[in-house]
This record gives sequence, structure tokens and C-alpha cells, in this order.
Amino acid sequence: MAKKKIYEIDETIKEMVSNQFAECGFENFMNLQVMAIEKQKDVIKVAKAPEPTEFLMDVPDTIQVFVYETVFNQLDEETQKFLVEFALQPVWFDNEKGRVMIERNPYKPLFELRKKYKERADEMLEASYLAIKQMEDNNE
Repeated sequence: MAKKKIYEIDETIKEMVSNQFAECGFENFMNLQVMAIEKQKDVIKVAKAPEPTEFLMDVPDTIQVFVYETVFNQLDEETQKFLVEFALQPVWFDNEKGRVMIERNPYKPLFELRKKYKERADEMLEASYLAIKQMEDNNE
């Protein structure tokens, strides 16, 4: 039997993401799904749920958060919280269009969070990149 690529996330991580989601005020406009993923290029990836998924689950305006849990758990708590905030930064609800939007400019979230975290933002992003690189090197 093949190993699952997406699986149930640790409750502590789910709570961390849910708390940041609520702090952003998204819970009034969107639904949240948080899941662990076996492997990906980022520690955390955010996506809008595809329409068929929303239809089948009867849950519109859903944001899916995929966490590379193995790598995420190797990082310190400050970096974990930063990455959750960084991942949710480009998400917003367009009232005019009545739908969830995700900013695709990769620099905008970084510029916004640099205001808050200063040079520490770069250090935490680098730590997450290095953790993924180390995981890849160990699996080769």
C-alpha cells in the first residue's frame, strides 16, 4: 500500500494555524483546512480549495494550508509562528467579487513582515529553506 502524501496534522500545529487565521479576521469570511503533507518545496503552502472540493464538502471559500510537518517540527517556535503568519499574509477576501483571493507576488508578504520582524524575517526564512534542503539531502 502506498504511503499517504497528505495526512492529518498534529493538533498543536493545527491550533497555531487556526489562531493566526482568526487573528487575521478570516474566520468571518473563509473556512480553513490544515493538513500535513509528506514533501513540498515550502514549509507551509496556502492555496484556495478547488471548486470541486468546495462542492463535495459543501464548504465554500476554503483556504487550504499544507504543512511540511517533518520540517516544521524541526524549527523553533518563533520561526514556526513566523512561517504561519508569512503563509497567510497574501490571503484576503475581495468584497466586490465576493471571493477569496491570494496575492501571487512573492515579495509582498516578505516586505510586510520585514516591517514587523526586521532582519529576523530573513533569518527565519533562511532557516526554513535550510531545513528543507537538509531533509532533501538526508533522503538522497
